[in-house]
Amino acid sequence: MDDNIIEIRNMKIKYGDFEVVKGVDINIKKGEFVSIIGPNGSGKSTILKGINKNIDLSSGEVFIKGKNLNSISFKDKAKIIGFVPQEFNVTFDFTVYDIVSMGRNPYAKRFGKNENKDKLIIEDALKKTNTFKYKDKNFNNLSGGEKQRVVTARALAQEPEILILDEATSNLDIHHQLDILELLHWLNREEGLTVVSVMHDLNMASRFSDKLILLDKGFVVVEGSPEEVLKEDIIKKVYNMEMIIRDNKILSAKEIVPLRVRKSHEDKNIKVHIICGGGTGEYIIQKLYSERYHISAGILNEGDTDLELCKNLGINFVEEHPFSTFSVENIAKCKEYINESNVIIITDVAIGWGNFENIKMIKDITNKHIIILHSKDRDFVNGEYENIINDLKTLENVSYVMNLKELFERIDK
Repeated sequence: MDDNIIEIRNMKIKYGDFEVVKGVDINIKKGEFVSIIGPNGSGKSTILKGINKNIDLSSGEVFIKGKNLNSISFKDKAKIIGFVPQEFNVTFDFTVYDIVSMGRNPYAKRFGKNENKDKLIIEDALKKTNTFKYKDKNFNNLSGGEKQRVVTARALAQEPEILILDEATSNLDIHHQLDILELLHWLNREEGLTVVSVMHDLNMASRFSDKLILLDKGFVVVEGSPEEVLKEDIIKKVYNMEMIIRDNKILSAKEIVPLRVRKSHEDKNIKVHIICGGGTGEYIIQKLYSERYHISAGILNEGDTDLELCKNLGINFVEEHPFSTFSVENIAKCKEYINESNVIIITDVAIGWGNFENIKMIKDITNKHIIILHSKDRDFVNGEYENIINDLKTLENVSYVMNLKELFERIDK
């Protein structure tokens, strides 16, 4: 299409006999902010090298502004594409001004330069990146964040239409990551610069990008807006981990909350019912879910953090309104989950009259393994909770554990 500033058709790239990029088609429109995401080794940086003419394609074509990349000289390409690498090191003691001046090399004439114009462009790049104050400093004496701004200024001095960044913020702390990305977003929105960036931080990619391209094993899995790409079923599979993806209402962006790496790919086919609340079940639920146990929880009050986690993970739970007694229907539903379970876990949740029914439901169970996590000063029902726990401890089907390590060891057995 005419508004595509970059078109990649069936790109394949090999390192030796190993094919890293396996037939990729990508279109990027002029003025878009595009982030390429995906696990390590998925081909992200290799694609950027192909666009920037830093590596030969095994097959396929790249078009920049409608022209085949192979027909564009390196000098002319540098007038269109500015490249910011993950790291930029120099051996000699160049000043910041010297480094940024290198961005004018594509415009150098055989018989001299337009020095006044070059000077204005260099100073403008320094000011836009807030590095003008460092112009006389030794580049090698700057911090990582300062260096990345200077290298970005060098790329801007090329007066490019496209800015490509290869994990340019991955070695920076959160302050400097945000600093660089806010600058890129401003350049994209105010200057109309097309930005193509490889990013590991999915939340930053979601926040700043118009389009995400998700890669895995050398293929494009999906591309589209952050809302279209950042879906739990897609991201969980590609990254092999459990996560929650929710709307960040403050930033108006999708937010990824990583939970844990999936340790097992096989369904445990074991049902665990968890009596919890107030966040006491969060870690247990996350770990058992990632290890493919079938989980249920309840009865939990509306708004409880354990309940919210169950909702996000699609785990069965029983919900009751706060400050109300458990309904007959909810008690029956919870008993159904308990009867279906193989293992029952009682966390160190505080027990009051509002949730005491959860404990009463399991006090006479003898045909299921019950694991009680040690708790202290959690009885707010005049000792009745402790009486039930002490009776349970005498049963052969009950294990009383002192910490989470013992709890998970007991479940594994």
